[in-house]
Amino acid sequence: METALAGPAGTPSVLPPPARHPPPPARLHTVHSADLTVSELRYRRLFEAAHDGILRVDPETRRIVDVNPFLVGFLGYTHEEFLGKELFEIGLLKDEAASQAAFRELQAVGYIRYDDLPLETRDGRRVDVEFISNLYREGGRQIIQCNIRDITARKRSDSALQESERRFKLVARAVSDVAWDWDLTTGDLWWNEGLADTFGYSTSESGPGLESWTRHIHPEDLRRVVDGIHEAIAGGAEAWKDEYRFLRKDGRTAVVLDRGFILRNGAGEAVRVVGGMQDLTEARKLEAQYLRAQRMESIGTLAGGIAHDFNNVLTPIMMSIELLQPDCGSDPERAALLDSIRISCHRGAALVRQVLSFARGFEGRRRPVSPRLLISELQGLLASTFPLNIATVVHVADDVWDVNGDPTQLQQVLLNLAVNARDAMPEGGTLTFTAGNIVLDSQYVGTSRVANSGNHVLFRVTDTGPGIPLEIRERIFDPFFTTKEPGHGTGLGLATVHAVVKSHAGSVSVECEPGQGTTFSIFLPAAASQTAARPLRAAADAIPRGHNELVLVVDDEAAIRHITQRTLEAHGYRVLTAADGAQAVALYTQRGSEIAVVLTDLMMPVMDGAAAIHALRSLNPAVRIIAVSGLDSAASAAAGRSPGTRDFLSKPYTAQTLCARLRDVLDRPEAP
Repeated sequence: METALAGPAGTPSVLPPPARHPPPPARLHTVHSADLTVSELRYRRLFEAAHDGILRVDPETRRIVDVNPFLVGFLGYTHEEFLGKELFEIGLLKDEAASQAAFRELQAVGYIRYDDLPLETRDGRRVDVEFISNLYREGGRQIIQCNIRDITARKRSDSALQESERRFKLVARAVSDVAWDWDLTTGDLWWNEGLADTFGYSTSESGPGLESWTRHIHPEDLRRVVDGIHEAIAGGAEAWKDEYRFLRKDGRTAVVLDRGFILRNGAGEAVRVVGGMQDLTEARKLEAQYLRAQRMESIGTLAGGIAHDFNNVLTPIMMSIELLQPDCGSDPERAALLDSIRISCHRGAALVRQVLSFARGFEGRRRPVSPRLLISELQGLLASTFPLNIATVVHVADDVWDVNGDPTQLQQVLLNLAVNARDAMPEGGTLTFTAGNIVLDSQYVGTSRVANSGNHVLFRVTDTGPGIPLEIRERIFDPFFTTKEPGHGTGLGLATVHAVVKSHAGSVSVECEPGQGTTFSIFLPAAASQTAARPLRAAADAIPRGHNELVLVVDDEAAIRHITQRTLEAHGYRVLTAADGAQAVALYTQRGSEIAVVLTDLMMPVMDGAAAIHALRSLNPAVRIIAVSGLDSAASAAAGRSPGTRDFLSKPYTAQTLCARLRDVLDRPEAP
């Protein structure tokens, strides 16, 4: 049954059916005559003093026979205007038909309730009421009593709370950081979409409980952070704040600043904590770089001040050694001691020069420099100073271009790399230098740290040592970072390499495979005077072309997706792109029959490459996949390898490398 209601001047509105609450027991009952006078008196006092509206209605005539003072004042009618009226005539029911239907319902069950009934008072104000009707038997006759409670203020409060909640959720979605809301009474923890954008976890993955937060806190910080927020809640604090490490979905660690405001009820009990988490990872890196720059500036000032005095100390020592050496012809032990002192003095002087060079910058005079001459001079130096169990091999292209730079600084770069290689091979090995021309295209620049495309000279320094452990690989270019014993390294060698190469508009990268040595690659722009007569070759001339195949490119870096799409489309392919593994799987589900090959990065948020490869294999075991990563090829290929995945491409890569690998994979006969 649908019942409508409006006030005398209001617009009719459709009401929901009455709530189906079970009727109270013994709704129809008889009052014994002996108790009638006392009961009537007690009831009348309650009737007159009640703070809810009460109507009494004759079920035979359906007309009001009594009304209490509260309802008279609440709706604005006089007592006389109520009496003799039907409920619809004073706005409690819409019309006579609705009134008749309500009475039939009341007679059938003896109880009707509307939890939310909109009314208008005589002066046009809108009010909301809770309306309950009961059918009683008194003194041999039936009577209907209607109880009417004003819930306008409560509804407004509920509405305001809902609006506040809505605004909070909208603001939480709008902020760039992660917002959260912890209901202490239920234990539910809500996150906004920032959790996915910042750390890779979707809101559906996070779950409603506190564990969705604590399980991602770094284990070394977990106890301190959890104890801290509980102490703030229990101790009456208004807010809580902490800085700790938070684990991203891809396994990397973020540094976060987390703040929460503690909301309490009237009794001072904490009922809710609302807060926000800010990712400080990049800010902390910038801060560390700034502090490092300040330290370098301080070192420069200090080194400049002490260099003169320090060299004054070394000079007489070195001169004394030269004077004493002729007298040691018949005493080998004394000669060896003096030689050790001489080597230490030269080492001290070289250390001062290196610190000065690193701290004061690398803005020396630039001129065309021959890579062949650089490596040749270095080879002669190493032959006289390196152990005999280290073999030096040199491969320099006959037509290698000159580079524009400071020869002393560039030789320092190669020397530092050679010394590191020597220290990595204490039992001996092979040290290889190579130099050759390379033309870098926009595809390579888009997937690397090289500043500009064009003609470059590529230097490689390779050793056969054990390689660099993955966990320290990101720190090897940091100033003063060293894995050598105290007194055996300053931590400035690779930092100097990085600084010099960067000052020459070049880039340096490292490739390692466990047990197979380390290769440092240095890209330096070729001197314009050497390459002016050799224009950049047309990239398309020697690059294998596609045959309109559809390639799915999966990478979380938008710039890489864009440049790879442009490159492939320029060479005869059609391209679909996805920002993570989940998008890739969804696209493949829709268009798998068209997709010829999937080119997927391994390190991505939401769903990484290894998981995506597994999911794609489950959809189509024969899918052709090329795994891509900027980490070293062996470790990355192992991480991305699943049954049948054997193709890997290392970042950065040129259009030539990319298209050649695609053609190799696409032209390979399908496995049965």
